[in-house]
Amino acid sequence: MSRDKWEITLEIKNTKIESFLKSFTFSFLLFSYCGYSAFGHIQALLKGFDFFELLWLVHNVIMSVLFLLRIKPSVVSMNPIHWTVALITSFSGYFFLREGTNSNLVLLVTADVLIFVSFIFGLVAALILGRSMDFLPALRRVKTQYLYQIVRHPMYLSLILLRLGYVLKNPSIYNFLLFMVFTILYDKWARYEEGVMSHNNSYVDYLHTVKYRFVPGIY
Repeated sequence: MSRDKWEITLEIKNTKIESFLKSFTFSFLLFSYCGYSAFGHIQALLKGFDFFELLWLVHNVIMSVLFLLRIKPSVVSMNPIHWTVALITSFSGYFFLREGTNSNLVLLVTADVLIFVSFIFGLVAALILGRSMDFLPALRRVKTQYLYQIVRHPMYLSLILLRLGYVLKNPSIYNFLLFMVFTILYDKWARYEEGVMSHNNSYVDYLHTVKYRFVPGIY
């Protein structure tokens, strides 16, 4: 997959930063953040059981372990725009507001089911990636099994569905517009990742085999 000239121009040429982004130190920082988030969910559960808090706890524990054990990438994006998109989308949940709670029972149940399915879908995708998990677009071991035989980015799809479920539970113009913006950013993130992963010929073959990023037969 070819890259635009302006993207190449923006790339930072700094071997120390590149080494850091590939290092175990960076892995440990990612592990520490997810571990800290997991601790927050433990505190919330001690105050009172909540099923979704439990799901978040499981999610963050799994992610922290995968980040700690991640394989050192051979190539990592050195484009600050890629870093920015990865950072914003990763913390996108903090931007949504808990307001305008939906009183429609059907939509509330739909939202809860959507959130639950997205959690399970995302965790399965993360476990399939295993030690190939990373925070930034990077060249890692190519994984093409199971969910990745259906769409290229099941993890990003799960996060989009998770945000949609939250918007259904907390409907507002602000949350809806934010959801649209982050959906576009997740697509950008997927494109950036594909560009970096395309340094691997087997991934290029994978792009021709699995043609859809998020929705089979559509996109």
